[in-house]
Amino acid sequence: MQTAYARMVYDRHQRNQRADGGRARRRATLAHLLKDACRRLIAFLFTQVGVCGLVVAYNIMGAFAFRAIEGEYGDAAPEEAALQLREDAVKRLWNITARLNILEQTKWRQEVTRALEDFQGDVVPLVKAKGYRGVLPSQAWSFSAALMYSLSVYTTIGYGNLTPRTEWGKIATILYAIVGMPLMLLYMSNVGEVLAHIFKFIYFRVCSCDAGSMGYYRSGSGNLRPIPVTARRAEEPKEGGKKGQGSRRTVPITYCLMVIAIYVACGGAVFSQWERWSLLDACYFSYISLSTIGFGDLVPGRTVAGKNEDEEVESQQIIVTVYLLVGSALVAMCFNLMQEETIENLKIFWRRLGCLRKNSHSENEEGPSVTG
Repeated sequence: MQTAYARMVYDRHQRNQRADGGRARRRATLAHLLKDACRRLIAFLFTQVGVCGLVVAYNIMGAFAFRAIEGEYGDAAPEEAALQLREDAVKRLWNITARLNILEQTKWRQEVTRALEDFQGDVVPLVKAKGYRGVLPSQAWSFSAALMYSLSVYTTIGYGNLTPRTEWGKIATILYAIVGMPLMLLYMSNVGEVLAHIFKFIYFRVCSCDAGSMGYYRSGSGNLRPIPVTARRAEEPKEGGKKGQGSRRTVPITYCLMVIAIYVACGGAVFSQWERWSLLDACYFSYISLSTIGFGDLVPGRTVAGKNEDEEVESQQIIVTVYLLVGSALVAMCFNLMQEETIENLKIFWRRLGCLRKNSHSENEEGPSVTG
């Protein structure tokens, strides 16, 4: 009897151990799957597509956050004070007109001028000290305006036309910039590098294939055949060296500057139509924004009049945000290409002075003989 009972207890213990072991293996497998998923997610986020998606998501998240903080709970005291000052000034002007009448024109002008100067003196401190904007926070912090504000924070453009008033808004701006600026640098580095490779591919495959620079080689049958561009570049000597040294694979700086100029001019042509700016002012805004100077004297959406155009203004501000985001990557691409060209020119300069050795592996390369 005792033996049967002991065997039953032993079997129950073995079943419990097997069950615990199965649960532990399932937990280990689940933990391994979660770790593997996290690794894959992090690896994807650091790819070019992942970084672009992360920047866009971060911008949209910031727009919703700042709109909720400053738009719904923002301080409307400056606007209310300015409205009261305006009503008081109107009443004062009416009292002056009713008291003096139009017959005493000189005195009427003097008192009206003093009244307007007093009104101006009361409004200017509201603009400088409390950021009076002329509209309520709920109207100023639309989604498109908050989107542009978020972009101006982590790109360090900083227009200054829209600033937080609440304490939570200022704290959120600091934290948003701390995370956003490294993310923007990562975006410009990754996407700029990809665009640089694409631009170099197009340049060396399309722009350099001019018929005037075609070389030829004599085939085994005695016929002359054109040499491919890549073979000619490997054959062409550089800086007075021997044939077979290879040619540098860089894009001239003038082409990079041309790309930036075309992008700025295209943006200027569009903004001049949208904002009723002159073409010079629109190109000035494009360059100042892409260079992250951001004076704030010209900002899209401020000069379009009419409440019925609010939806149009919001769509235009979103397009401006996309324009600046793409332009930042394009500027990074041009800086990357110009850096490569500058380094290559410096290497050529130092080689001519005899201060830098030539690559030994490139001196041994042989290319097809060029005729004509």
